[in-house]
Amino acid sequence: MRLIPIKTRTIKPKDDLVKLINKPLKNGDILVIASKVLAYSQGRLLDANSAEFNKIVEKEGKKLFPTNYCNLTFKEGHLIPNAGVDKSNTPKGQIVLWPKNPFKEAEQIQKELRTKHKLSKLGVIISDSTCAPMRVGVHGISIGHFGFEGIEDVRNKKDIFGKPLKVTRRNLADSLADAATILMGESNARIPFVIIRDAPVKFTNKKVRRSYIRLKSDLYYGIYNNEFKKFLTRS
Repeated sequence: MRLIPIKTRTIKPKDDLVKLINKPLKNGDILVIASKVLAYSQGRLLDANSAEFNKIVEKEGKKLFPTNYCNLTFKEGHLIPNAGVDKSNTPKGQIVLWPKNPFKEAEQIQKELRTKHKLSKLGVIISDSTCAPMRVGVHGISIGHFGFEGIEDVRNKKDIFGKPLKVTRRNLADSLADAATILMGESNARIPFVIIRDAPVKFTNKKVRRSYIRLKSDLYYGIYNNEFKKFLTRS
């Protein structure tokens, strides 16, 4: 599997992202797009001072509790810092919101790129950074994808000793987003796109299944407080 970074100029509000893909795509590629540049292209920048920032976070997502660094929030099936609202890599005095409809946007971009490059198989991932419980640092996840099956179900397949797997499903969309995030960086790299070539995925142009887990199947269910469990049940 090969990862190819695409360096660009600074993305501006309302930019057409498809026109900024300055490297040729091949059949079977997966294009990973940083969520922030998608939000830029949607015009999701706002003028906001520090006092307004927290109000916007509360408006954008369900605020769970503050931490030393941010507010942990719940938004569109994700536990994520500050509902995806970000001050970094934005002009002074401005913030950028999470992109709207990332699954729909991934589908639209995939269709445009397939037509432009005359491809039958192409995947698109919208990626963002988040944190995992008990782990230091951020890692990449997919907040929307299209063109391939993001979850590989390997239940009932046998391990090397012939025992059938009972619960294992591989989140390929998140894994590929995480790999691309290594090249994208978090500061001033200006690499908003990464091409992943020869990824072991199953391509499809059908609607993809989202990777949200049922509440009681969640590994962390036992540590959620009752208020959060009630909130998830209503969501």
